[in-house]
Amino acid sequence: MRKTAKKNRDNPTTSPSPTKKWKWTPGSGCVINSSSGSRTRDMNLDLVETCVGGVFIGFCTKAWAPDESAYLFPMEKGLNDTEDGGNLAKEWKYVHSFLPRRDTNVDDGITAMKTKKGSKWDWKVVLLLIDEGDTSIEKAGRHIAHCFSKFTRNKDVMDNPEKYTFNKCFRDPQALNHYLLDLDVAKVLKSLVCHQGSEYTSKEDVIQDEEVMDAFFGTSEVGRAYLEDMEDEDWDFLLDGADN
Repeated sequence: MRKTAKKNRDNPTTSPSPTKKWKWTPGSGCVINSSSGSRTRDMNLDLVETCVGGVFIGFCTKAWAPDESAYLFPMEKGLNDTEDGGNLAKEWKYVHSFLPRRDTNVDDGITAMKTKKGSKWDWKVVLLLIDEGDTSIEKAGRHIAHCFSKFTRNKDVMDNPEKYTFNKCFRDPQALNHYLLDLDVAKVLKSLVCHQGSEYTSKEDVIQDEEVMDAFFGTSEVGRAYLEDMEDEDWDFLLDGADN
C-alpha cells in the first residue's frame, strides 16, 4: 500500500502573492508601538444644565475613580495659550473656559473643591456654551470628548493618552453659583452680557435685571449684594486681559 506523504506544517505550500503592493516607505513615520508601552486611561464626561440659558457645566472624572477629577490642566493651558489657543477654541467649539468647582460643603463662595480627598489642587470644571437650536447636547458632548481625547495623544501634552467618553447630560438646572465661585460667576456674567451692542452698559444695568441675577446667583438679592459690594474699578477690570 502506498503511503500518503506527510504534510510539512513548517513549510506551507501557499506562497505570498508577487503582485500585491503595500504602501509603506521606510522612514515614513508610520511606526506602530508595542502594546507594552503607554496605556490609555479612560475618563468620563458628564454635563449639567444650569439656569443660565445655553450654559452647561462639564465634569470630567476618572473612570476608575468617579469621585476624582480628571487632569484638565493641559487643556486649560492649551486654550489660554496666546499662540495656539485660538485654534483650539475653534476646534473645541463649545468650550468657554476652565474654572474651579465650588465646594458646596463649605459654600462660602471662595472655597474650591479639591480634585480628590487630601489633594491641594482645585477641581476644574468646563464651562460650555451650547445652542440647542444648532446642535443636540449629546452631539456636543461627544464632540468635546473626542477633542479632549485627541488633544491628550500629543506627547508634549500627556505622557499617557486619555480616552474621554461622554455619558449623559443631567437636566436639573441650578443657578451658576451652585457650581462656580462667586467671583468667577461675576466674570462669566460680564463676559456674556456686557458686550458691544448689549442692553447692559454698566454694572447697575445688570443688577436691575432680576431674572439674570436669579440665573447666575440663585436669587436677585444675593446677586445684587455681591455686585454692589464690588468696587466699580474691580468690575471695570474684571476681564482684564480677556477679549470681552
